[in-house]
Amino acid sequence: MSDPGSKRPPDDHLPIGRAPFIGRVAERAAVKSAVQRAVREARCEAVTLVGAAGVGKSRFVDELVADLAVDQPMLRVYRGAAREDRGAHAAIATILRSRFALHEGSDAHAQANEVCAQVMDLFGDRRVDEILHFLGVFLGMRFGATLLAEAFLEDPRASEHVARAVLRRLFEVDAQRSPLLLVFEDVHLAGADGIRLLRSLIEGLRAAPITVLFTTRPELLATAHDFCATPAGRHLRVDLAPLDEGESTVMARALLSTIENVPGELVRKAVALGGGNPLLIRQIVRIYFDQGVIAVDDEGIATIDLDRLERISLPMSVEDAATTRIAALSPSEVELLKWAAMMGRVFWVGGLVVLGRTGKEPPALWGGGEDLALQYRDTLKGLVDRGYVARVNGPTDTGDEAYSFKDDLDRERLSALVPSEDAEQLHLVLAEWLEFRLVHRGEEQLDLLARQYERGRRPLRAARCYLTSADLARERYANQKALEHYELGLSMLGEHDIGLRLDAHHHLGDVLALLGRGDEALGHFQKMLRLAYRLDLKAKGGAAHNRIGRLYRDAGKLDDCMRHLGTALALFEAAGDEKGIAASFDDIGKTHWLRGAYETALRFLQDGLQRREAQGDKRSIALSWNNIGLVFQDSGQYKAAYDALVKARDLRREAGDLPGLVVTLNNLGTIHSDRGEDHEAITIWKQALELAHEVGDRRRQAVLLLNVGEARYRMRDAEEALRILTEVELHCQELGDRLLLAEARRGLGKAYFLNNDLATARRYLENALELFEQVRSKVHVGIAQRSLAEVLAAYGAESEEGKRAESLFRKSLAAFEALGAELELARTARTFADFLSTSPAGVVPESAFAEAESMRVRSDEIYARLHHDTATAGRDRSIRGGTTDPGIQRVDLGPPSGRERERDDTPPDGVPSPGARGR
Repeated sequence: MSDPGSKRPPDDHLPIGRAPFIGRVAERAAVKSAVQRAVREARCEAVTLVGAAGVGKSRFVDELVADLAVDQPMLRVYRGAAREDRGAHAAIATILRSRFALHEGSDAHAQANEVCAQVMDLFGDRRVDEILHFLGVFLGMRFGATLLAEAFLEDPRASEHVARAVLRRLFEVDAQRSPLLLVFEDVHLAGADGIRLLRSLIEGLRAAPITVLFTTRPELLATAHDFCATPAGRHLRVDLAPLDEGESTVMARALLSTIENVPGELVRKAVALGGGNPLLIRQIVRIYFDQGVIAVDDEGIATIDLDRLERISLPMSVEDAATTRIAALSPSEVELLKWAAMMGRVFWVGGLVVLGRTGKEPPALWGGGEDLALQYRDTLKGLVDRGYVARVNGPTDTGDEAYSFKDDLDRERLSALVPSEDAEQLHLVLAEWLEFRLVHRGEEQLDLLARQYERGRRPLRAARCYLTSADLARERYANQKALEHYELGLSMLGEHDIGLRLDAHHHLGDVLALLGRGDEALGHFQKMLRLAYRLDLKAKGGAAHNRIGRLYRDAGKLDDCMRHLGTALALFEAAGDEKGIAASFDDIGKTHWLRGAYETALRFLQDGLQRREAQGDKRSIALSWNNIGLVFQDSGQYKAAYDALVKARDLRREAGDLPGLVVTLNNLGTIHSDRGEDHEAITIWKQALELAHEVGDRRRQAVLLLNVGEARYRMRDAEEALRILTEVELHCQELGDRLLLAEARRGLGKAYFLNNDLATARRYLENALELFEQVRSKVHVGIAQRSLAEVLAAYGAESEEGKRAESLFRKSLAAFEALGAELELARTARTFADFLSTSPAGVVPESAFAEAESMRVRSDEIYARLHHDTATAGRDRSIRGGTTDPGIQRVDLGPPSGRERERDDTPPDGVPSPGARGR
């Protein structure tokens, strides 16, 4: 069993004993049981070890690993720690480098060859180049480009999902050889993106003997309170409490065991002030030596001064201990460590040198001597011996000799000692030095540079670094980080650099739209539009109008949408931007499609297709064919729809566009569903599910499962439908996707309705309607009103529920009327007509009968105009009292950066509805 995480020395070079591992019997047994379950049942188990700073989490892991070396000799252990500056990626990189036995400082080419050889050994020749490319994201290594990798250049969201899926698959395949224990320490430093990454890792790992152990401080669970919650309930939380008085006494005596005849007062003082915190007890013992309470001569003979014990100030907390330890340093040591703390957890000798020269004149003849470097190295050697810092082995970002603080609390206290007026100048010096020393400019390096410029009061330079880092974060779909850095960069730019501001508003608007913050996104696109107008940048103005149009379309404001999309098209044409023109035709066609104007939609989509074919971009061409297929499908032309989707499928396979292939397979499944061929549809959706799992797209997995679940209740398999849809509901809650969550709950409502559980069906549909109203999509709201009305209608037209059903039907009609969504209008009209024609006494009032007939005529006219071919359905989907709409799900998956949109429900008289669709 391998253990890359090294154990700490007893206490550096001080004569302090190593305390035995005390207590923690139940906690250790719980974690060992989880490891045994993972090995025995070949499944993933997760454990989160929670404890305050200094309570002994790392020691716990050390001892656990030692135990498991005996109990589970085939178990391999890899450890890594999150870092404040690099989050969870730092831990993953350490784990992978340990797994591949990469030696720090060895040639980069040799390391790449070693990784390649080991990956080939694991996977054979199955797409090794693609696996290497995505593993490089975590290892910080570059491998050769592949068709699949290039296919994701314009799809950062999917690229991030694939990288995560590749990482999971690597661990799954590796664990088949022998079980794995992956230890991620200091998870409270992982950041929001890192937490999502780690959760996706444990939730996505399938049948493989893997245990994932996290260690964290309690503050993580205050912000990510559901971190330990997983759908399968395979995430155990273990809390490490402080030691009790007896255990603390044993520990203090062990630490002082190298000294003969230790007075009981020293032990009692350490126990009383330590409060059961092992680190604080150890620090108090260290202070005994630092402050001369215990003095050891060259011959190892100890002298104890109890009078001095009464005069010194001992710490009451771990934080106090850090302050006391700093007080034991010489002025020159404090000065050096203050400069080091300004660089961060890791610092460089070269950085200390330039700070030491600040304000000094160069010699008359500078021969490049490094007297300061030699002096600083000597000082650092003493600090290493006394446990303040540690040497960093291997290459560093600057190429200089590097050290790290052993205790973050020491660093924080030292940094606070630098006067603000001095700090500003020193941070600027560091930033200017880093400009010349940072060879690679990835996110981590740009963030470091940005922070130094920001603290050095150079906002424009800091802004450029933050915005470039935000672009890189956006490319890997780290949206929260991208959002924060775009906002930081824009705030620092002020009115300067209009070009950077233009792009930043554009990209920030896209990120906000992805996060569902449409109003804020609209504000940034409008700012982008104002800047483009001022500079007469027609293509940029077209892009702004295009984005604004899409936001209005998402909100169901189709007239506003068309005005902006038409303006975008005119601007793209004026600029001669063929790609923009094709995109505008596609967006306009899609909007006509939402309105049910299929003939017009086809004209625009086919025009866009011709332009894309002229450009020769297979991915874009496939997108056009996919959308054309959906229009044919909605208008009942199934042969044409099938042919178009097959073309899209084949093009996406050729282009290696796996996310797009998932979408098109999903849509092909909906054609079978529309034709009443649910078994065939489920077969195709399961193929798409495998691909969606391969690319790591959990949202598309949820959509596909939603389709399968609803197919099950159309097949009258309510029990299986409820099982699948409940799983989808959990997925949606974890994804934070309110729109899809509303769809899942609407599907559950329909399934419970089929199962004759009206009360539960009503509760789910009420909640779905509430969620749809929150996301403010009028089309969604109208459909949810119709679904809820159907359930309430089952209580009888004369009941209070029946009266509310009539009100909801009328609201649904009004919504679709206002939107011009004729297909949905026809569906509601026919369902409402059925409701009006139903009477418990068998006698329908004349006025109600006349309105019902009017509704049916109007519905028939719309269907006739839209060329729906009802003969292809071949089945009766009616349920309960003549009402229809078992609710075939239709979610427009959208482009990789798009939002979901619903177009669902079964039309009357067996006319097939669209299933869950996607671009």
